[in-house]
Amino acid sequence: MRIASRPVGRAGRSAQATFLMTLGVLVLGWVAGCDDKHIGRPCEVNADAGTVTGGHVAIISSPALQCPSRICLLPADTNAGAANNDGPFCTASCSTDDDCSDGETGVRGDTSDPRCKFGFFCGYPTTTGPFGCQKFCICRDFTAEPGGGAQKPTVCP
Repeated sequence: MRIASRPVGRAGRSAQATFLMTLGVLVLGWVAGCDDKHIGRPCEVNADAGTVTGGHVAIISSPALQCPSRICLLPADTNAGAANNDGPFCTASCSTDDDCSDGETGVRGDTSDPRCKFGFFCGYPTTTGPFGCQKFCICRDFTAEPGGGAQKPTVCP
């Protein structure tokens, strides 16, 4: 005896298409939410802050092809006397410290590892130039995080 299969009706195909579309949107949303900005990855600013600015001025270089955000930062070293050998690093724009929490850090006490040892916070590295008054992830090795978080500088609109 032979049993014929019934073709799937339009309602069945519509439900399948809706399910697949919903699944696709969820997968794309999940993948986009897992974007690794590689904050803390070493990069080049094409300037030596020690000789150009004496280490008192931040240098931001863009485009920095080593960085997914295309932004490389060498912050002003305001931690005078702090023992660090950090160099410029990839950064990204941020709104809160949580935006910087997945930054690549080195091991404290390991002087051969140039990456940030004390993590990152969201702050204002400069008030001038094309990136002036914008918030970026900054390494705590260079700059002490202000109590209560970074406040917008008074010179910024």
